[in-house]
Amino acid sequence: MATAPIAVTNLVTKSHSSPDELRTPSKTRVEVVRLPGFTMARFNLEPGWRWSECIKPVVKTEMCQVAHVGYVVAGRITLR
Repeated sequence: MATAPIAVTNLVTKSHSSPDELRTPSKTRVEVVRLPGFTMARFNLEPGWRWSECIKPVVKTEMCQVAHVGYVVAGRITLR
């Protein structure tokens, strides 16, 4: 399923160093930045982080209910 391209109509700059929202579940730091039309987040996951142990107790669902696009800057991550 293809998605429609996003048209950039103006430039907005924001830094994850001054996030709009900070979330800190166990072994997790999420810096959320909101921009017109979308939200971006920078995740810092500590060694031993597991979705089932660190996030599932907070969101109370079996799996994440949100689609994500991301990349790993350092370390590694395994997805199922």
